Amino acid sequence: MMWPLFTIQSRDLISRKITGKKCRNIFLLTFLVSFIILFISYASAAPVIESDVKLTNTTNANHPSWSPDGSKIVYAANQAIWIMNSDGSGQKKLYDGMAWEGEPVFNEDGSKIYFAAESKKAFSARYISIHAMNIDGSDGVKLTETADSRNPALSPDGNLVVYSSRVSGNYDIWIMSSGGTDKERLTDAQGDENSPAWSPDGNTIVYSAMGDIFTIGINALRPVQLTSDTYNNIEPSYSPDGNSIVYASNVGGDYDIWILSADGSSHIKLTSDLTDERAPEWSHDGTKIAYASNKDGEFNIWVMTVENGSVELEEIEDTPVASEKVINNEYVIKLRDYAANKPREFIGIVLLGSFLFVVLIVGTFLRKIS
Repeated sequence: MMWPLFTIQSRDLISRKITGKKCRNIFLLTFLVSFIILFISYASAAPVIESDVKLTNTTNANHPSWSPDGSKIVYAANQAIWIMNSDGSGQKKLYDGMAWEGEPVFNEDGSKIYFAAESKKAFSARYISIHAMNIDGSDGVKLTETADSRNPALSPDGNLVVYSSRVSGNYDIWIMSSGGTDKERLTDAQGDENSPAWSPDGNTIVYSAMGDIFTIGINALRPVQLTSDTYNNIEPSYSPDGNSIVYASNVGGDYDIWILSADGSSHIKLTSDLTDERAPEWSHDGTKIAYASNKDGEFNIWVMTVENGSVELEEIEDTPVASEKVINNEYVIKLRDYAANKPREFIGIVLLGSFLFVVLIVGTFLRKIS
């Protein structure tokens, strides 16, 4: 009786041993297959970015902007305006007014730099204003007064500056001449609107508002919403061909760089670092994107080279549907601009006109019954 029992127990142990071995083999096979899949996925995505180079070694670097010929990059670091060659050499401080300065951009021919800086007048609080200076830092001129104005961007022909301003209470998108005159408000939303940038043809402006990306034509009444999610989508910039928009988004918790089609129908994620990548801007030849990142610990300026033709955007479901209403009547445009720039006078005229209209109606009614 003892031998058969021992035999049965031995067979049970052998069976369990074989089963455990199979489990280990299955686990190893599953791990190997998963690794191969991840490797293939990474390898297939890697060609989108050919190289990624750190250009600065400082702190608090941000807002890189390319010169029109692609040879220079202007940026802000440690509350001052800096310039360098596009390979990171020749770094030079251009302007330091001993206050906050940032958000620099080149004009259309690379001869001037526009930027935002903290200002103060006697008996008034500090505010941020837009300035312009020569590329060597000389002949600085202040273009805006009294209220916070920032995020300047020059139109492709160099005649206009789009920027965000709190003149009316919250940040709206405004346009002025490159010399600081003829200021006109373009948008009027309840929330803040920031980071405007021009399309290559100069007809459309892309900007961020309340965590989403919008566009608006310079003669439009209503903006077009391109993104609609619960994340913070900010700092948009057009590609040189106008077909795409690069921007930063915190979809994964930290900020990464994304590319969005100009109509908002498709997108792709470019970076997946567990750090923040911000303020992206395409070079004028469309092969590189400059941006700020703290992937090395401190925020510095980086440049990635994007392989031409390798960026395939993925279709977005439930794309926001909106149409842009364009103003074609010059009298309506003038009336809109007058209401935006002189709201008190406009309201006074409307109230006076309404009062006179009521008086006319009442007078006509009294004559009929008398």
